[in-house]
Amino acid sequence: MIRYLAMALEQLTDPRLRGVLLLGVLGALAIFALLWAAVWWLLLAFDPSAVWGLSTIVEWFGEAFDWIAGAAFIGAMLVATFLMFPAVVTIVVGLFLDRVADAVEARHYRDLGPPRAQPLGETLLSTVKFAVVVVLLNILVLPLYLALILVPGGSLVLYYLLNGYLVGREFFELAGFRRLPAGEATRLRRAYRSRVLIAGIVVTVMMTIPVVNLLAPVVGTAFMVHVVHDLMRRRRIVPVPGGTGGG
Repeated sequence: MIRYLAMALEQLTDPRLRGVLLLGVLGALAIFALLWAAVWWLLLAFDPSAVWGLSTIVEWFGEAFDWIAGAAFIGAMLVATFLMFPAVVTIVVGLFLDRVADAVEARHYRDLGPPRAQPLGETLLSTVKFAVVVVLLNILVLPLYLALILVPGGSLVLYYLLNGYLVGREFFELAGFRRLPAGEATRLRRAYRSRVLIAGIVVTVMMTIPVVNLLAPVVGTAFMVHVVHDLMRRRRIVPVPGGTGGG
């Protein structure tokens, strides 16, 4: 797996991968620019003196209230942007990850035919579903996260195991469904569930490192394409054009 990760990192010099990464970052910036503008417009339309109790605070601070509120707004939006930026980049990049897989297969698996075509709606639905599932499951296990605070490293282990499983499964399906029927890809993943989990944990760790997390969706996809092809080789599964395969 270390070799496959190194191959994925090495291919970041590929213009096609850099293009997808740039699309993700620019798309996320555009989304946050619209979000900032919308929140700012709402705040301008909001009259704090109409809220009971808040009007007293406004009178007490006087003209300084606008400066304090403005600073609080900018601070809160900066923190929210910092925390959410990687996740938004991941969602935007998710719409173009097939391009990453195409580039990896074009360089390392040239003898393969074209993969199964996936409609944009299917890709978008899969990306959004994955993001929602990750958020909901992490919220559901929040009490367990808090309980494991008493165990040194317990919350961190749970986080990486849970999200490693989810990320590994999502990225495996992205790469596997290109070359195999859904049922066969699922059987392959289950047959090598520990390897897929480890691969998912590797990508999850990347997603928690500042700056590196911007690269994680692209590198993770390239990495998992190599993993999928390695597992197909181990099971002697020969993919054929159109996403059907046999053993």
